[in-house]
Amino acid sequence: MNAPATPAGFDAAAARYDEDEEGNLPLAHMRRRIHDAFREAFSAGSRLVELGSGTGTDAAFLVSQRMCRVALVDVAPNLLERAQAKVRAAREDGLLGAHRMPARDVGDLVEVYGPASFDGAYSSLGPLNCEPSLEPVARGLAKLVRPQGTLLLSIINRWCPVEVAWFAIHGEWSEAARRWGGPVQAAAYPGGPKDVATWYYARRDIERAFAPAFTLEQAEALPLLWPPPYLDFVVARFARGFRAIEPLERWASRLPWLRDLGDHVMVRLRRR
Repeated sequence: MNAPATPAGFDAAAARYDEDEEGNLPLAHMRRRIHDAFREAFSAGSRLVELGSGTGTDAAFLVSQRMCRVALVDVAPNLLERAQAKVRAAREDGLLGAHRMPARDVGDLVEVYGPASFDGAYSSLGPLNCEPSLEPVARGLAKLVRPQGTLLLSIINRWCPVEVAWFAIHGEWSEAARRWGGPVQAAAYPGGPKDVATWYYARRDIERAFAPAFTLEQAEALPLLWPPPYLDFVVARFARGFRAIEPLERWASRLPWLRDLGDHVMVRLRRR
C-alpha cells in the first residue's frame, strides 16, 4: 500500500484542531449528536474502523465509553500520531492499528484483519468529502464489515439552506452556490491553505453509492436549524436561544425532506 500525498493543511491543522473545537458551540452540538448516534449504532465491545481519524476524539470516546476497539485510517501522519496517542490514553488495548491511506483504499485492510472482521465503521464530520467518489469506499467497507454490521457516516451535505441564506444576505453569491457544482478547493482549518479538494454529497448520493451492499436505516440533518461551525460567533451571541431550540432541532432533523437540508447529513446503514 503506497502512502498518499497529504495536503499540507491537514498536517498543519493537527496541532490546532482540538483547540479550534474547544468553545465552538455548533461543533459541540454536532459532536453530542454523533456520540448519541454511536450509542444507538454500536454495541459495547464492537470492533470498528474509523475513516478519517482526525485527532482521535471520536475513537477515544468509543474506546473509553463503549469499550470498543478501533482501527484508525487517515491520510495525514500528524493526525494519525495524535489519534493513536489519544486512543491509547483512553485505553491501551483499544487501538487495533493505525493506517495511513485514503478512505477509498480501506478495502486493502482485508490483508491485515481478514474479511468481515469488523462489526461496523464510522466517519465523522466530513473526511469522506475528500473522496471524488464514494463507491470505492462502499466496496472496501463491504469487504471488512460483517453481515448486519453498521455504518455511521456524517458527510458535508450539498444542500444547506442556512449557509445559502447567510452568504446571500451578504452578497457573496459564489459562496452561496459553492456546494452545487464540482469540487472546490477548501482549507483544512480557518485561514489555512486552500489545498483540500472537496466534493459535496447529498443523502441520495450516499444511499446510491452504498446500495449494492448496505441498506439505509436512518438519515438526519446535522445540524438543521443551527448554523455551520464556522458561524460559531453567531451561536455564541444567541447561545440561550440556540440551546432552547436544541430539542426541536433534534426532532425536526429526522423528518422527511428536512433531513436532507443540513450542513452535514448523518446516515446509518446496515450491511446486508
